[in-house]
Amino acid sequence: MKQILTEWRKFITENNKKTGTLNADYPGYVELYSPYSENKEQAQAGAPGDQAEILGSWSDKGVKWLEVDIDGTKGWIDSGELDLAAPTEEDNLEQNIYSFDFDNTLIRYHTLEDGDVEYLGPHEENIALLKDLAAQGNKVIIVTSRSPLRRPKYEWDKAPTPEEAIQEFGLPVEEVHYTYGNFKADKLMELGVTKHWDDDDDEVAAAWAAGIEAEAVQVEGDVTDRLRDKWKDHIQEIDKHSTNN
Repeated sequence: MKQILTEWRKFITENNKKTGTLNADYPGYVELYSPYSENKEQAQAGAPGDQAEILGSWSDKGVKWLEVDIDGTKGWIDSGELDLAAPTEEDNLEQNIYSFDFDNTLIRYHTLEDGDVEYLGPHEENIALLKDLAAQGNKVIIVTSRSPLRRPKYEWDKAPTPEEAIQEFGLPVEEVHYTYGNFKADKLMELGVTKHWDDDDDEVAAAWAAGIEAEAVQVEGDVTDRLRDKWKDHIQEIDKHSTNN
């Protein structure tokens, strides 16, 4: 039975692959790392007119990048460099959009004896759910209240970014959306999300109030509040230091 399920999921995944055609704006190379990475290494791959498989995407302030596979070379391109086939009526009828928060939803933390918060690793249960939803032909995205990382990580920050997690854990996530600390409900409505998973009870309540089904992710004690406070305290300390200088 396990082998049958494995083969069925493989069949579904293969038949739900999204592809596009590289257009005249494509420069002939891909960025090997995410758009905000300090590593700007590139690789030659394909040419205008070639097909590319879409592995994921990243949207930020109206700009969208696509993670693609071009004849075995994986990397990032501007979304304007790929022409997509128009979705069929069947696609529009069958595909739901499911969104997941990131911290304490797709990755896990726990509280230390001194009250500090430490990264544990992937949230295996929710990642399995995410992969199952994608294998069924649904669109799966990440909507996080984080801001994109545009600087080196702090020494104590051992957690991956959403883009790093997508690659490290093999997540079939099509888009990553940031809300910069704001409630996610407006973004969820804008994106047409069917259901959202989140560890923050306030976010879940706001989603329901906006008419969007949401499910609370159970976490260890008050780790959600502690993680939020840790970041707030750190940002305030940075702002204070910058003001004094």
